[in-house]
Parts: sequence; C-alpha cells; structure tokens
Amino acid sequence: MRRLRISVVLLVAIAAGQAAGATIRVMKDGSGDFTVIQAALDVAAAGDTILIGPGEYLEHSTVRLPGWSWDIESYANVLVDGLTIIGAGSDQTFIGPSGYSGSYSSGSPKVVTYREGGDLAMTAVCLRNSHSGIHMNGRLFMDDCEFADNYINLSWSPAGSGGWIRNCQFDVWTPSSPIAIDIVNQGGASDILVEDCTVRHALTLIDGVQGITLRGCELTGTSTALHVYGISHVYVEDCRIADVATLGILLAMGSGSTCEITDSEIVSAQAAIKCDQIGGRFIVTGSRLEGHTFAVLIAEGGSGACQIMNSDLLRTSGHFVRCGLGGTSVTHDLRNNYWGTTDETTIRSWILDREDDPAIAATVLYSPFAGQSVPTEATSWGDLKALFR
Repeated sequence: MRRLRISVVLLVAIAAGQAAGATIRVMKDGSGDFTVIQAALDVAAAGDTILIGPGEYLEHSTVRLPGWSWDIESYANVLVDGLTIIGAGSDQTFIGPSGYSGSYSSGSPKVVTYREGGDLAMTAVCLRNSHSGIHMNGRLFMDDCEFADNYINLSWSPAGSGGWIRNCQFDVWTPSSPIAIDIVNQGGASDILVEDCTVRHALTLIDGVQGITLRGCELTGTSTALHVYGISHVYVEDCRIADVATLGILLAMGSGSTCEITDSEIVSAQAAIKCDQIGGRFIVTGSRLEGHTFAVLIAEGGSGACQIMNSDLLRTSGHFVRCGLGGTSVTHDLRNNYWGTTDETTIRSWILDREDDPAIAATVLYSPFAGQSVPTEATSWGDLKALFR
C-alpha cells in the first residue's frame, strides 16, 4: 500500500508541471548523500525527491520565515517548489526533538517549514514534539504520516485548488488547547481532501475554504472536534466524531458557511452540531446525531436554514433543537428523521426557541418515521443507516 501511495504522490508532482528531478538520499548510517536533512534541503532543486532513511533526526537550524521579525528553529526548512519528501515509514523516520519542546510565545520550534507558496509532497514520516509539525503555505500532498505531540500539528495556508491529507494520524499530548489541523485560506483555496485520517485529543480548524472534504475520518477525545469559520463550504462524509465533551461540529465566527454531513456519526456530551454564525447552515443526510445535555442541533445567532433528513436523532436531558437569538425568521427542515418517538407533543416539547420576538422566531418542521423501534446497544450504526434507505 505504501508503494502505491508514493507512486501517486510522484505522479501528482509531475502532473502539476514539475519536471522529474534528482533523488537525494539522507541516511543516518552514512550510506546516503547526507546524514542531516537540512543539508539535503539546502542543495535540492525544484522537482527533486529526498529519501529519508530510518532513525531520529534531531538536527535543526535557525531560520527567519518571510514576514517574521524573529528567528525560530526548524528541523526541515524547504526552500524550493515541487519537492517530494519520502521517509522509511512513520514508525521508522522521526523528525523533531525527542521530547516536547514547543514554545507558544515564539512559535518555535517547527519541524517542517515551507513558505514559498508552491507544491510540497510528503509521505511516511513522523513529525513530533514541536510547536508546529508542518508550517506552510501552498499546496500540500501528504500521505501516511504521523503527527505526535505538537502544539499545532499542521498549520497549512493553501492557495488555489487542490491538495490532500490522506491516511495520516494526528495524536496530541501537549499543554492546553492543542490543534490537530489548522487550514486557513490564503486565496481561492478549494478542492482539498482530508481522507482516512485519525485525530485524537485536538481541534480541527477550517477557515474560509470553499470546498474541503473530510472523508472516512475519526475525530475523538477533545472538547470541540471541528470548528468551521470564515466563509467555508465543508463536506463531512462517512466520518465518526465521538468522545467529545462540548461540540461535535461548530460553525462560528464569520458568516455564510455551509457544512454538509452525510453517512456520519456525531456524538457529543453537550451538542452534536451548533451554528452560531449569521447565514451559516447544516445540511445532514443519513447520519446519526447524538447531543445530550444541550441539544442535538443548536441554531442560534442568526443561523441560516438548517436541514436534517433520513437521520437518527438521539438525546438525553437536553433538547433536540435549540434555536433563536438574533437574525431573521428561518425555517429548519427536520422532516423524515427518527426521533425515538412518533408522539408530536413529545417532540414539540423537545424543541426550544429562545427568541422572545415572535416576528423572528424560527420554525422547525418535523415528521418522524413511524414504526421503528427505539435503538438498543445491540443495534449497529450500519443497521440504522440501512433503515433510512
């Protein structure tokens, strides 16, 4: 499988117009061209490939990134466009300090830095124990990598169309409020794919990206799993968000974002999904949403019209829907879902509109499925999804 993914990365680099370049080998045992990663990066040209062998690469250098007024430490400062970096495996090639050494105030050290705005491809390495695992702008094509215990695992400012993160693991143990993935649009960012990734104990942030898909991902063990802001359009497909203390997915800050959720499971101790953004909205199909002490859906602060259909909605002490508090009157369409009951009076009591002005109170449409039994622990999520088809 690793050989196939590496081939795909190389083909993308060629398709993007990068001429096939030289191959530079970095080996700790001295059998390659260099023993230090930065030495290889300093001589690399556009389109080159750097192969990094097994071992711990602890060497770093002092750099000043474009637009910065202070120096930081970087373990791999990339200087050319179209570079491909290939490790021996995320369980064999380790880049970064042996113990956590990140500084929030200085933003240092960073494992990989790239500020040239072009393409960077990376596969089969572990990036660890720093303020940032990767800090870059441009297009990123990354496969089979592991991020371990960085304060910000991936700080990516994409520009233009394209880029992916596939089959990567983001596992965090750092001081408070770590970030797994922070993607901030720098101009026309779209058509980005995050696929088959695992995120544990950290937040994923998406700002202003018009077209990003999270597919087959698992986000667990944090307060809020996914925060979408700016003006973004996010697709969540076949994902699992669970063991979340506050919110599964939050739309807040900025305005007009859309989050489309399909075939996914979102479980939160407070609310599964929340829109606190003017004109922001959720569109959910074929999914399982669990929100407990607050609500399944919170749509406040001028939220746009949300739609949930063919989905399973579960709650304990909280409401199913909590809406209102600002904006204009909207209609949330929650028809054709399973609510655990078909009693309209009961469902109506589980819907809360916190807006005092009836002129801008929200309308919630509902018509639950009939004839379905209440799910038990023996009922699998796959069985539930089959009921909606």
